[in-house]
Amino acid sequence: MTEQQTSIRQKLASYLAQLPQPTALKLASGLERERLRGTANLPYEMILAGLRPLLASFKGARPGMPDALRQFCRPFEDLLVDRDDNGARQGRISRASVMRVWSWLEQDLMPDTLPDLKARIAEHTLKNDDVALNAAVSVMHASTAAAIQAALSEARQDAARRKQVEKRLGGEIGFEDACEIADVLSVAPVMLELQAALPKQIADFDEGMVAALKELYERVEETSPSNALYLAFAVTGRLSEPSQILRFVRKVAQQRDDKVISRCELAIFGEQLLSDMEKIARRCEALRPGHADLDELLEDVRRFAHLSKGFTAEIDLHRNGEWGQRLLSARGRLSAAISQEMSRFETELVRALPFHQFGQYGRGGPMRPDLGKAPDRSRLDRVAACLRFVSGVTPICEPLGAQSHCRSIRQQIETYLASYEDRLLEELRVSQGTSRANAGDFLEAAARLHETLGEDRQAEVLRRRGQVAAQG
Repeated sequence: MTEQQTSIRQKLASYLAQLPQPTALKLASGLERERLRGTANLPYEMILAGLRPLLASFKGARPGMPDALRQFCRPFEDLLVDRDDNGARQGRISRASVMRVWSWLEQDLMPDTLPDLKARIAEHTLKNDDVALNAAVSVMHASTAAAIQAALSEARQDAARRKQVEKRLGGEIGFEDACEIADVLSVAPVMLELQAALPKQIADFDEGMVAALKELYERVEETSPSNALYLAFAVTGRLSEPSQILRFVRKVAQQRDDKVISRCELAIFGEQLLSDMEKIARRCEALRPGHADLDELLEDVRRFAHLSKGFTAEIDLHRNGEWGQRLLSARGRLSAAISQEMSRFETELVRALPFHQFGQYGRGGPMRPDLGKAPDRSRLDRVAACLRFVSGVTPICEPLGAQSHCRSIRQQIETYLASYEDRLLEELRVSQGTSRANAGDFLEAAARLHETLGEDRQAEVLRRRGQVAAQG
C-alpha cells in the first residue's frame, strides 16, 4: 500500500468513525447487499474496514445481509480487538489479521472451493433461504478450519515455510492469530449457539448465564479440550466487568480458594487479569515524576483499582498464595508510583499561585501574593491536572494502599490554598491598577482549582468574598 493509499484509508476511517449509529448501520447494510448482488466498482472492503470498529461498539444484533467474509468471522467476532498492546495472547485476535487470513484462503489455500462457497452463501442470503444458508456457512467454517490447520501444521515442520507463512500473515502475531481463528472455526456451531444464548453486552453475569456457558463448555471439552476455552474467552469479550468470568471458573472448579483455582485448567482467566494489573503497575512505575500525562495515569490507576476490586470480590485470595503475593506486589509498586508523582504537587501549586517576601526580615519575613505578573496559564493547567488526579485517586486510594499519602497531599493543598486566598483578598482590597487586575485573575484561578477538586460551594464563596473585597 502506498503512502497516499494509507492516508486515504486513515482519513476515511476517521470520517466513518464519526457517523451516527443509524447512518453507519444503513451504509454497512447497503454495501453488503450490493456486494452480494455482485455490483462492481465500489470500494467495499475499504469502507467496511473503516466501519467495523464502530459497528462492533453498537448494542444488539447488527442488521444487514452478511456476506461470506462476515459469516466467516461470526464464530470469533467476540475475540476481535482493534489493537493488543500485550502482543499475542490467547483469546484475542487482531482485526488486522482477519483480512490477511481471508486473502490467504482465497489465493493460496482454497482458490477453487472458496469462490463456490461464497457464491452459494450470497445466493442463499439473497433468497432468504436460511436452511440452505446455514448449511453452506457450516461447510465453510469446517473447510476453512481444516485448510488453515493443515497449512499451519506443515509450516511448523519447516522453518523456511513458516517464515513464508508468517510474512504472508503479517508476522508471528498474525501466525498465532491464524491458529486461533482455525481453532475457533473448528468448534463454530457451539460458538454460534453460545452467542445466541447470551446478550451481546452483559452487565451482570448471573447464575443462569454461568450455567449455560458451563453446559456448552463441558460439551466441547469432551471432544476438544483445548478449544473449549474459547467459549469462555468469547463471553469475557461481552462482559462489562471482565473479572466476572471468574464466576464461571468457580463453578467449574467448585471452589473460591485462589490456591485451588490457580492450579485448575481455567487458571488462565485469573492469570490474564493479574497480568493486566501487573502491566499497569510496571507502566506507572516507569514514569518519571513530573513528566507523566496525569489524565492517562489516572485512567490507569482507576482501571487497576477496578480490576483489583473485581478480582478480590470473585475469589478468596490468600496473602501467602501466589496470586495474593502477585497482587500485593503490584499494588505496592503502583502505590509507590502514585506517592512519588503526588509528592511534587504542592511545588506545582506554589509556582502557579506564588508568594513573594517583602520588608527587611530575611527569609522568615512576611509574604504576600506576587501580583507583578498575570497568572501563568501553563502553570495553572499543570496544577489543574494535579488536582484532577488527586480528586480522582482519593475515592479509590484505600485498596491501593495510598490513602495516607493522598490525605497528606490533599491537606497540604487545602492549607496552602486557604492561606493564599486570605492574603489575596487583603491585596484585592488595597491594590490598584495592574496589581488589582492580576489579583482578580488569581482569585478566579483559585476558584477554578476548587471546582477541579469538586468543591463548587467553596469556589462560589471565594468569588463572593472577592467581590466584597474589591468593593471595599
